Amino acid sequence: MTSQNILSQRHLLRCLLAFFVVFVHNYVEMAVILTPSTPLNVTEVDESLITTLRYKRSGGYPKIPMQEKVKYESPNDCGTRSVHFDPLRKGKIVGGTSTPYGAYPWQVEIQKFSTDLGKFMHHCGGAVIGKNLVVTVAHCVDKSQIKYYRIVIGDHILDQRDPHEYSYRVESVVSHPSFRLDGPYSNDIAIVKLKAHRIGFNSHVRPICLPDPQENIPAGTICSVTGWGIQRAEDIKSLSSVLRVAAVPIMDTEMCRNNSINGGRSQKILDSMLCAGSTDGGMDACAGDSGGPLACEYNNRFYLTGLVSWGDGCAKKNRPGVYTRVESFIDWIHESIDSLE
Repeated sequence: MTSQNILSQRHLLRCLLAFFVVFVHNYVEMAVILTPSTPLNVTEVDESLITTLRYKRSGGYPKIPMQEKVKYESPNDCGTRSVHFDPLRKGKIVGGTSTPYGAYPWQVEIQKFSTDLGKFMHHCGGAVIGKNLVVTVAHCVDKSQIKYYRIVIGDHILDQRDPHEYSYRVESVVSHPSFRLDGPYSNDIAIVKLKAHRIGFNSHVRPICLPDPQENIPAGTICSVTGWGIQRAEDIKSLSSVLRVAAVPIMDTEMCRNNSINGGRSQKILDSMLCAGSTDGGMDACAGDSGGPLACEYNNRFYLTGLVSWGDGCAKKNRPGVYTRVESFIDWIHESIDSLE
């Protein structure tokens, strides 16, 4: 055998070995994987099964943070974005305006594991506020169910893996101690800490700024509410496949308290709530948007003014959406952050 033939065979073996390594990396997982034949008639799911679950929307691989070099941008970059977009001041998230990827880099998707379906499903929204912290509404998270939640950042299209999309498990949840003390949606706010030292901030993942308690957002200010909520109020399965946005005006609180608007209900409009939307309807969040951010821009930055909390239907006339007023909870947020560190 000539030396040339020997070299050719060695080259062929190297190619075959490289192909085998790639194949093993992509398709072999040392974990329990659900298949169509895997029984799901259980009430308790082993956490290792949830953690290692492969599912369709991620191309069949676990959506865990990859070990790669990531540019960590300064937290001082809060409320800024690389992708600029101004939504039309009409329409609603229910059938509203789709956003370009990265226009709302603080947006978070909260997923919850379904034992019936054997996979994680869209549950609520939230917003990144720190290196490993997310804020949402308390009615979206239950600390006794931590192992069933997954936080997805950099998400845009629900049924596919986006370029800057990563998933994190939940380490802890802190809900406001007075949640539901003054009605079913009172003090509706919670902080979620991720099982990660820090999130990789980049062009498509950034924190939103917390508001200044002294900064009063006047009625009539146009702000943006984002989410993947349902598109048809009567169909709870009609989630938007892409992140959507609606431009909604802040409503005067006393006007919202009027019995012809949102007054006279089992849940009073508290000072720690705000209303946003038009009395004409047509602009609103809906089911599946809960916990999502209401972001207002001033001084060239976006601030987390509200969190989608509750409402009477979706985009109905004289029924603006009701949000948790974040500025009312600034002290509690900072205290909770300190307790989580």
